[in-house]
Amino acid sequence: MLYYKNRECIRKRKGYSNMQKERLQQSWLFWKEGEESGKTAVMLPHDAMILEARCADCPNGAATGFLPGGKYVYETALFGRPEWAGQRVLLEFEGVYMNSAIFMNGKQVGGRLYGYSNFFVDLTGVLQIGQDNLLRVIADNSHCPNSRWYSGSGIYRPVNLWTGPQDGIEPESVKITTESIEPAVIRIRAPKAVTVTVEGVSGTGENFTLNIPNAKLWSDETPYLYTAHVQYGDDSENIRFGIRTLTWDAQKGFQVNGKTVKLRGGCVHHDHGILGAAAWDKAEMRRARQLKSLGYNAIRYSHNPAGKNFLAVCDELGLYVIDESFDQWKVPQSACDYALYFDTQWAQDVESMVKKDYNHPCVIMYCVGNEITDTGLPFGGTICKMLCAKFKELDTTRPTMIAINSMLSTLAAMKAKQAAEEKDDGETVGSKEVNDIVALLPKIMASITPDSLEAIIHDCVEAVDIVGYNYGHNLYAGTHEKFPQRVILSSETFPARMASNWNTVLENDYVIGDFHWTAWDYLGEAGVGLPVYGTSQAPFSKSYPALTAACGSVDLIGQPESAAIYTAILWGAYDKPYIGVRPVYHSGEEYLLGNWRMTDSVASWTWPGCEGRCAEIEVFSPGVEVELQQDGQLVARKPLENCKAVFDTTYRPGALTAIAYGADGVECGRIMLQTAGDAVRVEVAPEESTVQVGDILYVSIYLVDGKGALSPAREAVVTATVTGSGRLLALGSACPDTTESYQAHQFTTYHGRLLAVVLAEKAGQIQITANTQGMANGMAVIQAIEGSCSHQRG
Repeated sequence: MLYYKNRECIRKRKGYSNMQKERLQQSWLFWKEGEESGKTAVMLPHDAMILEARCADCPNGAATGFLPGGKYVYETALFGRPEWAGQRVLLEFEGVYMNSAIFMNGKQVGGRLYGYSNFFVDLTGVLQIGQDNLLRVIADNSHCPNSRWYSGSGIYRPVNLWTGPQDGIEPESVKITTESIEPAVIRIRAPKAVTVTVEGVSGTGENFTLNIPNAKLWSDETPYLYTAHVQYGDDSENIRFGIRTLTWDAQKGFQVNGKTVKLRGGCVHHDHGILGAAAWDKAEMRRARQLKSLGYNAIRYSHNPAGKNFLAVCDELGLYVIDESFDQWKVPQSACDYALYFDTQWAQDVESMVKKDYNHPCVIMYCVGNEITDTGLPFGGTICKMLCAKFKELDTTRPTMIAINSMLSTLAAMKAKQAAEEKDDGETVGSKEVNDIVALLPKIMASITPDSLEAIIHDCVEAVDIVGYNYGHNLYAGTHEKFPQRVILSSETFPARMASNWNTVLENDYVIGDFHWTAWDYLGEAGVGLPVYGTSQAPFSKSYPALTAACGSVDLIGQPESAAIYTAILWGAYDKPYIGVRPVYHSGEEYLLGNWRMTDSVASWTWPGCEGRCAEIEVFSPGVEVELQQDGQLVARKPLENCKAVFDTTYRPGALTAIAYGADGVECGRIMLQTAGDAVRVEVAPEESTVQVGDILYVSIYLVDGKGALSPAREAVVTATVTGSGRLLALGSACPDTTESYQAHQFTTYHGRLLAVVLAEKAGQIQITANTQGMANGMAVIQAIEGSCSHQRG
């Protein structure tokens, strides 16, 4: 039998336990069931769906970007080390999509239906000591469609091996809670008496407190983390945690450590663009760091539980996280989704989610459901109360919330009433039906009143601590008048309403934050924000080859779009003007952006062939007025309304300059766009100079003119080659509708840019070259280095 031996030594990583916890990352074989001849060696995390061939008639359709599901097999040999005799041996799977089955030496030892749950498999007594043990994982994502977005397939999150004494400390069994901050007191709860030491302060027991002198508090502004050393006999582990308190009410809003915080938020899906769903640590850090730099202090993980490595980087950077449990309860959103299993699986999946989250200070609330159709049906309130009770049983420190879509709730109630009157046993409405009428969404939403909605959802929203409304701003004032103690969250909002959204948050204590859709572009829900030109009519989802949602404030490869800068300016996180130019190629045409895109403008004044055409220019800026100059000549000076002014001018190559003025008439910032020359060279720019073996490296590739400036106008097919100690994992652009593959070594630039992801396979130099016809090649060399590794405990 062909398989690899998983004996690699993995490096310790900040934020993880000092128990013997090893990543089973390398030495896996992978194949699609029925295609055993195609076995390939892979490294985890791994997404199988992104490897599939896209097809226009795929059952998943636009939901997954026309990528199909399948049934996949992963295999490795786990050597039974002599020191494991008599020890507890566990496997931890941080996420397998979906319906996984785990086999050891041919015997099933575990698995999980839900594709987003963290779960453990006990191998104690199953492993054969002194020889190889065949570990097989089957991920069955063949029953489709089962998701409204790109899910990915396979072992897309890390796998960990835990070993220790039979009576040792169970993973996730020790809970650390902040009791107070003045003075700082933490409570330790453990299933058995342990000794815990934090910064020289120690205590022993199963349930006890520690006073931490001169404590540094954790928040988005001060993300200070402590390490608790937990000792039980010869067994020990280190737990990273933060000292912080959470309170919430309609008078003071949401408070962290007694200070009111307005949540500057965005929603994200779990995929990582050209990598698919593979949740590399570096990918999670890169995304979180970019969003933090753009002024975000909060992320709503949509619409499923977040991975551990995402929470770890949010702890480090200071990002508040709303962790979300389910996108459906009993009523399905798609034919084969989690609704089929909800009744039997929900409790263990909630338990897994809370255990995973408990010691992460970044997690500030639990969402019990997103746009749940059941909320419009008589039994919805019962389910919501059941879920909230379970969350509170497991964690009393964090609030629960629900994300209500008033249209879905109302339509479900209407259809249920109609069915009852006609004695019709037809299906209740789900999002698959709503897609057909989504163009009417604003009109339908506007017709729903606080009274009419409350009559439907009251039992649900009374069960939660905080009520999230998706696209429901028209309901806030009336709802507050009826229920003045209700805490409201803008859990999902149209980006075009960003200014009024944020003003609502600032002006009302009972509205605690805004989360626009969406902070980062993602695969699937293909084309919901894709600009359409030459018409003002277009469906919600677009046809093949649409691939991404095309609605991210940050694009698929991590470049901020105009919307991201505008949002940052509104939040006070960006202190200079920004110039966005609507595509001059489409000047004068009808167009449609849809509800999920704010603008199609780009920061470019390079539009060859458009000389003499009208250019529409958006300037976003702090201040009260802004002046636009073209080639040093005044175009106009206008007041800024909600940090925005719009100008028209005639396009010609040259320079645009925006100058902002404060209330005192004094200049407070300026920015200039210049026309780039023709591209003459391919630039290769690694984001880091070194990378550890077994890790990934992001490499920007872009076309530049003779002065080294980005040349975004004429696209080119670029070939990327990786030699030496690494290999190319993915290559792609932010283009939302393409037939190209992220696994190929060639890809067409989009706005002059590409992104490559390189895997460091061994120590040594990695050389990355990029070339295209008619331009000078680009090349960069980075160093892959061995990381520290250990199989020792403590």
